Amino acid sequence: MEEKEDGLTLGEIFHVILIKKWILLAVTVLVMLFGVIFVQVLYNPSKTQYISTFEIKYPNSETNRYPDGTEFLYKEFISLDNLKRAKEQKENFSSIDVEKMQKAISITEGVININNTPTKTGEYTVTVLKKYFKDSDQAEDFITTLMSLPVNDIKEKSKTIEYDRFLKQFDYVGDYISQVDLLISQKDMLIQGYESMISKYSNAVTIKSGDNIQKTVNEAQNEIEGYFSFYDLVSMKSEVELNGYIKPDSDYLTSIRNEIEKLSREKESNVKKMDAIYEQISQLRDTLAGTVTDVAFQEMFSSIAALAQRNVEIDHLIEVVYHTYLVGSSMPEYSTKLAAFQERLEQHYTKLQEFTNDYKAFNEEIYEQNTKLLFESNSIIIEEGGFNILIALVAFLVIGFVLASCLNLALDLPKYLKQKKALEVEPILEEPIKEETE
Repeated sequence: MEEKEDGLTLGEIFHVILIKKWILLAVTVLVMLFGVIFVQVLYNPSKTQYISTFEIKYPNSETNRYPDGTEFLYKEFISLDNLKRAKEQKENFSSIDVEKMQKAISITEGVININNTPTKTGEYTVTVLKKYFKDSDQAEDFITTLMSLPVNDIKEKSKTIEYDRFLKQFDYVGDYISQVDLLISQKDMLIQGYESMISKYSNAVTIKSGDNIQKTVNEAQNEIEGYFSFYDLVSMKSEVELNGYIKPDSDYLTSIRNEIEKLSREKESNVKKMDAIYEQISQLRDTLAGTVTDVAFQEMFSSIAALAQRNVEIDHLIEVVYHTYLVGSSMPEYSTKLAAFQERLEQHYTKLQEFTNDYKAFNEEIYEQNTKLLFESNSIIIEEGGFNILIALVAFLVIGFVLASCLNLALDLPKYLKQKKALEVEPILEEPIKEETE
């Protein structure tokens, strides 16, 4: 009979490995379970991240400021204060440790190259470790709540805009012309604001005004323009100057007297300057007699002319404009005319308050409708990093089988080799090793 070559065949190795099948199975399963648990409970939470990409759209976002004018800083979205605010929104967030999370959460703004120039996209990406959440549902809910905070802040801050900032100054100025100027500024701001609304949002925005009457942007703008085409505010300024109206208990009269004194001193100074220039011209003419013409003194004559023109203006202010204020209260029917003027001024002020309330309502409605939190995809969060659980299962299954095989070889291979050596004639496969029983 042909002699068998020394060494072990692959079949013999597997035969030895399978002698103690229960050890092979137990060790393989235990290693696989331990590995999967390790990956799922310890490794993955420390490596896996939840990533969310979103945009915040709101009116005038290109200014990179909140409606009240404060700077729009996206890194504040993940501040500890905001994390605490988000946690307080729902009972489901009570288990989240926001103090620890704040040290690990990050936010970036997207940037693309346009004509080799880095340009911000307005997209923000928040990244936070998975371990801070119980599950993905809690993570999605928390991130949505967290990113909704700046959206709500924008809507709330739109309600704090001082749409009536010119009207607020009305009672603090000491003369009627300044008050009329403030009403004009308020009127112009409203009309320009409505023009901007129409250019951006057409006539789609409506509000309820007065007796719940529905009003469009066009209607609101036409109402202001129609009112002030009938009541001319500019003519009221001329009326003040013509009649010398002065507010009761105002120190404006004192300021006028001070201004008259100031202008008188300026006129005296101008006269002295003109005399000095004339003297200088006279001296130069004597020194340069016959060598230059008066053209050489043109700049000096221009200075004299400017000073003379200014003195004419001063005379007009003192003798006509300011003089009217000084003697106005003594003119016939002054009190009657002033009372009628004050009544009309108060009427325009009250009407502008109504127009401003409508304008504020339109702006708040625009912010309410057009301030949105938009996520990049249907999935608010994306899970990245860590080790795929199916791959981990297969990997540790293989590792467990290899370890179990090595253990079985270590236990049974010496005995198998000894039996093989003793049985030189019959193949060892015909009489397999029997598993010892205790």
